[in-house]
Parts: sequence; structure tokens; C-alpha cells
Amino acid sequence: MHRYLVVANQTLGGEELETAIRDHVAAGSCHFHVLVPATSASDLDAAYLAGVAETAKHGTAQGGEGLDRQQARNLLEDELEEAGHAESGEDVGRRLARERLRRALAHLRELGADVSGEVGVADPVDAIGVVLHRWEFDEIILSTLPGKRSRWLAMDLPTRIRRGFKLPVTVVTGPATPTN
Repeated sequence: MHRYLVVANQTLGGEELETAIRDHVAAGSCHFHVLVPATSASDLDAAYLAGVAETAKHGTAQGGEGLDRQQARNLLEDELEEAGHAESGEDVGRRLARERLRRALAHLRELGADVSGEVGVADPVDAIGVVLHRWEFDEIILSTLPGKRSRWLAMDLPTRIRRGFKLPVTVVTGPATPTN
């Protein structure tokens, strides 16, 4: 059985990552462990935050191209508080990561994938290190935002993972997927 560590945050639930997982499932027996580094709300993509806020407000995902990061974050926090979802002391980013993971695991299981998952620390390298300390994997599937919107690509995360953990890394790039 092949074991894959899927590392994703804002792109978790996107079509590109789902396609990659479906391809691996079709290739044979495998297990996926989904790791969501809990990026703090201040570091999340503005369009993603606006989409989540819009979803919370109206139940539909909409782009937030006109909002800057702080406006999007404030809108999201206001909407979550109004809906009664605020939890004292927990960063909005961690709460969103936990919700996104829960939905993604349920969806992947519906597709027939053998899957587990967890929310990790904000730094993706540290989060991966913690998981690799407990389990062994054959490959890491890293799902990122495209181009200049991706902090992970800007920090050359794929190369850092390959060098630091001596594992093959497949990079999947897709748009941010708001929590529905």
C-alpha cells in the first residue's frame, strides 16, 4: 500500500487536488493523510477570506478581488461572530483549517479514498516534520495557491521538503477554495 502525505490549506477541497487524489486511488491501494498547517488569519489569501466571509453571510462562494487582506479578515471575523461561531482565544485561521479538514475528509471518503488527517502548526515545514516523526510516507502531495499568491511557493517549500525530508514531492496548484 502506498502512503501519501497531502499538505494543503486554502486549496484543500479544490478540483486540482481532488483530481490528483482520484488518480492515485485509481492506480492502486493507497492511504492519504491530510495535513492542514493552520495558517493564521493574517496570512491567509484576501480573496480566500472574502470568499469564506461571503459563504458565511449568504451561503454562496464569491470572489473578493476588491478587498484587501485586512478588510477581508475583518469581514470574516464579523460574520463568524454574528453567526455565533466565535471561540475564545482561537485564531480564525485555525478554526477555518479545522472546518476545511473535516469537510475534505468526508468528501474524500465519499470518493472511496482511505484517508485520515490533522491540523498542524502554522509553519508547513514544522508541521510536516511532526507528522513524519510519527509515520512514514512514500510521497508528499503539496497543494498550493498559484504563482505570486502562494507564500509556500515564495518560500520554495517544495525544494525545502525534498531536501529536508528526502521524499518525492508532487506540487498541485489550484485556486483557494472557501469553506462552504
